Amino acid sequence: MSQDSTSGSVWPEEDGLVFACQLDGRGGARRLRWADIETGAAAGGALWAHFDRKSTRVAAWLRQRSGLTESTIDALLAEETRPRVFRGKNGTIAILRGINTNPGAVAENMVSIRIWSDGTRVLTLRHRRLQSPRDVLAQLIDQKSGPTNAAQLFEQLIARLTERKAKTINDFDDELDEIEENLEEGDARESRRRLSDLRQEAVVLRRYIAPQREALSSLVIDPPQWLEDASRTKLRETSDRLTRYVEEIDAARERSMVLKDDISNRLAESTNNTLYILSIISAVFLPLGFLTGLLGVNVGGMPGVDSPYAFWVATAVMVLIVTLEVLLFRRLKWL
Repeated sequence: MSQDSTSGSVWPEEDGLVFACQLDGRGGARRLRWADIETGAAAGGALWAHFDRKSTRVAAWLRQRSGLTESTIDALLAEETRPRVFRGKNGTIAILRGINTNPGAVAENMVSIRIWSDGTRVLTLRHRRLQSPRDVLAQLIDQKSGPTNAAQLFEQLIARLTERKAKTINDFDDELDEIEENLEEGDARESRRRLSDLRQEAVVLRRYIAPQREALSSLVIDPPQWLEDASRTKLRETSDRLTRYVEEIDAARERSMVLKDDISNRLAESTNNTLYILSIISAVFLPLGFLTGLLGVNVGGMPGVDSPYAFWVATAVMVLIVTLEVLLFRRLKWL
């Protein structure tokens, strides 16, 4: 299989180089290897290299041969990051997070990606596997309809990273709808547990998406000079979309709080009804308990001890007392 026909989703990694390609300016790209990057054989077209941040070879290349400043390299290789966008001496850095779609992963465990570009090169570094770069690569290699220059690539990476959040955020509304539909028939305690889990997911997502919204807003307000007008417009749309996602997360959190209060009220009402019934039963049997306790005292002089009808008389009296109590409770509308 030739290098240009290799699917964008199955390129093998090469010692920290997840993949690299050179854009042809027509929506396609050709594959590059470590040797092409290190020898400068990729000169002449926009270069995109996607690295594994944990690789020692990648760190050595960045520090010795990339031409980036020390502060920029430190930001790209940092262990822990918060979403932000800032200008370096030689280019613009966007540190963002995407939804974790890896098997067995939870969505709120978001994956960091670092994007640097100077308008001619685009370097991306991942912490763990992220599907968004593969999506853009597939457009370049498989569909031949990807970005034509570094500015478009920079913008499309950010846009695709944002678009992939849509399903997770829409799932919040779907799950809330399901909980609300099953509220009457389902287990209230199970619904409350699901709501708590959902709210926790929403809190974690918002913790990363909200600063990411601020980062993109700063990029839209003060874009780098090499970012063309069309890409600036699309970045503005991406920023607006991210703002809408944050608003939808906030709405889902508020809706989950309302549902949780509703479930709590239902549980409290059910508990109160149970306690009310127990109180009525206790009220009915209180005088009966008093009578049976009184008649059970083992002292001399108890009436009816020698009468064969005393038990039935006592039983009839207690039945009469219960009947009068029930009639009284119904008149007082306690029953």
